[in-house]
Amino acid sequence: VDKPGKYSGERGDWRLWKARALGWLTAVHPDFGRFLAEAESHQGDMNVPLSLREMSSFLHTELLTWLIGTQLALVLRRLPLGGTETNGFAAWRTLCEEEERMDPVAQVAV
Repeated sequence: VDKPGKYSGERGDWRLWKARALGWLTAVHPDFGRFLAEAESHQGDMNVPLSLREMSSFLHTELLTWLIGTQLALVLRRLPLGGTETNGFAAWRTLCEEEERMDPVAQVAV
């Protein structure tokens, strides 16, 4: 499985890019798919358990390398001001919420 390239931010590219990102992350660690699905559906504050902090930090770092423009700004908003650990799962949820809100295919499905 190839690592996904940069996400262009084009609305028609979201679903394919997301599928590639999920595929690659799941190849890195089989539980990533489940954790990302849980993050997407989670409501409220997202506290990362100690056992998942390394995965969360890894995800955040990957998102920083994959995103540009508005999408990168969404992830950067999730950076803690004090330099503490990052929350990649919360950043993933924010990205998915924004992109799927703007995705015309997702809007038709609702």
